[in-house]
Amino acid sequence: MDLGYLLNILLKRKWLLLSVILLASVATWFFIGKLPSAYKSKAVISTGIIDYKGISLQTENPFIQQFQIESSFNSLIEKMKSRTSVKLLTDKLLLHDLQAGNAKELPFRQPDAEELGLSEAEVSNIVMKLKANFNDSVLNAKPQTELPNNRLAEAYGYDYETLLKKLEIKRIGETDYLSAEFESEGPELSFFVVSTFIEEFFKMHEYDLSYKEDKTLEFETKQLAARKADLDSISEKINQYKNTNGLVDVSSQRESMVGHIRELEVKLEEQRLLIPALGRNIESLNREVMKYNKDLGNNLSNNILSSGNIIQLIDEINRLQAQKVEYFAAGKNTDAISKRIEALREQQSKLIDKNIPVGIDKRGKIDDQVIDMMKESMQKQLDLELAEAAKVSYQAEINRLESKAGKLLVDDNQLASLESEKLRIEKEYSDARAKYEAAKLYADGRENPLSVIEKAAYPFEPESKHQAVFAVFAGVASGSIASIVLFLLAFIDSSLQSPSQFQRMTRLPLLGHVNKVKVRSMNLQNLFANTQPQQELEIFKENIRKLRTVIEGSDGKSFLFVSPKEQEGKSFLVVLLAYALSLSDKKILIIDTNFKNNTLSGFKTKSFIEISTDGPQVRGIGTGFSQLTSPHAAGPEDANLKNIDIVANKGGSQSPSEVLAGKNFKNVIEQYSKKYDFIFLEAAAMNKYSDARELLPFVDKLVAVMSAESPIGNADKDTLEFLKLMNGKMLGGILNNVDLKNI
Repeated sequence: MDLGYLLNILLKRKWLLLSVILLASVATWFFIGKLPSAYKSKAVISTGIIDYKGISLQTENPFIQQFQIESSFNSLIEKMKSRTSVKLLTDKLLLHDLQAGNAKELPFRQPDAEELGLSEAEVSNIVMKLKANFNDSVLNAKPQTELPNNRLAEAYGYDYETLLKKLEIKRIGETDYLSAEFESEGPELSFFVVSTFIEEFFKMHEYDLSYKEDKTLEFETKQLAARKADLDSISEKINQYKNTNGLVDVSSQRESMVGHIRELEVKLEEQRLLIPALGRNIESLNREVMKYNKDLGNNLSNNILSSGNIIQLIDEINRLQAQKVEYFAAGKNTDAISKRIEALREQQSKLIDKNIPVGIDKRGKIDDQVIDMMKESMQKQLDLELAEAAKVSYQAEINRLESKAGKLLVDDNQLASLESEKLRIEKEYSDARAKYEAAKLYADGRENPLSVIEKAAYPFEPESKHQAVFAVFAGVASGSIASIVLFLLAFIDSSLQSPSQFQRMTRLPLLGHVNKVKVRSMNLQNLFANTQPQQELEIFKENIRKLRTVIEGSDGKSFLFVSPKEQEGKSFLVVLLAYALSLSDKKILIIDTNFKNNTLSGFKTKSFIEISTDGPQVRGIGTGFSQLTSPHAAGPEDANLKNIDIVANKGGSQSPSEVLAGKNFKNVIEQYSKKYDFIFLEAAAMNKYSDARELLPFVDKLVAVMSAESPIGNADKDTLEFLKLMNGKMLGGILNNVDLKNI
């Protein structure tokens, strides 16, 4: 099928196509006009996938590939369309509508009470659960309580499937933006859905983004607190040990104590050396005194040294001397004690001086030198006692300090162990502190990349219904569908509407074609003698002339015109070809051998200057004869028809072989061939009758006439297969009644 043929199909059914288009457009306009108004709200958000303005804490910086961007957008869109996200919106909508009955504002939707199937108590319980979901301070973005009745959301039209049909989330071109749109029957509902959906999704997305960081921070906080508790515990243990044992700096204390021990040992050694020297001095002084008065020296010395005051001073000096040793060992200042001791020694010396003159009577017996020696001896005895006491004190203090130094060594080892444990815990605390600071930095630096670029707009005006656009589209679509249907019908149509189809479907040689003419009658003389004003008549005439040329160029003299079925236009073409050949000064004999439809016989007594047409059928009027008769001129009064003779028949149900039995019809044809240039015979329809097959032996050539308006059926296919076998006699086919648009 070529383009012209397809266009011709549409042109032939143009009124049908226009009717379909008009009906579809009008119906679409009417029904769309009856649809309820729809309101759409829209918000635009920035995803941060391409243009992230938050604090990026990634340690690596990989190249961003296009598929990663697309994957990120697709993942975000699917997350927004997920049941978890939409359920947040569902719960908000239900909470609004269920509470609206007791509030000033009206619910967005009000389902039938029977369809809802819930009592007031059950509704109140659901409202409480919904409020609990969104008042959850721990996880406000993901309420965990499920509704007790899943039909509730469906009754309101807030279930997942229903909302997702009207909630459209898509990326805006190649930008970083996503748009969220919702269309509904009310402007308040559309605005509420978009604004609430964006708000709740932002909360959920921010929670999901920070979940890992918050959990890490929570863990590191616990670890830091545990390490801090361990560090405080070991520090408290060390301080308590130091306080219990009087320790400040064990190493320094021990070094200082060792130094004091050395100094005390020096002092002890001095006292050790001093005691023998004092003993010798006392012994020497006593010998000198005893030379003068043994009794007086001993008695006086014993009396003075045994006096209460002297003993009291000696005890006090010994006490101060021991205190001085203790202070010296402790590293304290001993100047005040030393001054006190010196003062007591002076007081002691004065007491000795005061007690030496025992009596007036004895003073003369003792001279001043002896008295001085006695004083010195007593003083040395006191010094000896003090030295021995100091020796004891120094030794005791040395022993005490050595014992304490030994204990400090033990304490130093114990503290070293505690300090080592503290260092280990301090390192663990430092590591925990570093991890905590890093986790806190990540948690504080993690910013929600989503941001609102355009807030949800309140739809004051309904969306355009686009009636004109849809009406035009419906018209175009219906016209296209109707055209496709017509093309399909044409495709399955087995009629021979064009010469190309004739050759493709019949596989017979095409002698020519004759176009269809829309006239009730035509004057053959005028048709061939003059130029016709109608183009189709001119083409018709030239097509007949082309067929005449083919007949003249063939090597046959007798031609049998056949067709698979009736009303194909054989008689019409036989008359036209005969007339066209007569104009070339050819003599033609027409033998009407179509006993079933003897149209040609009607022209025996008529001049066919005028022929009447009704489609392809030539209407002839005449009585004809019961049998084939001798040739008779069609009209002796018309000189133009003198070259055409017709052998008519009266018709009947007999076949040609039965009619011609015993007449040696082959010899008759041979005799006529000597007198006429061409002999035309017509046979009845081959699908129904055997006439054509019985006449084949008497003719030279076979011409098949087929109408372009007749479909090819199974019976026609059998006839065509028979004609294909007539290679020697089959001249070809003529396609009649062809629409000029298909040529």
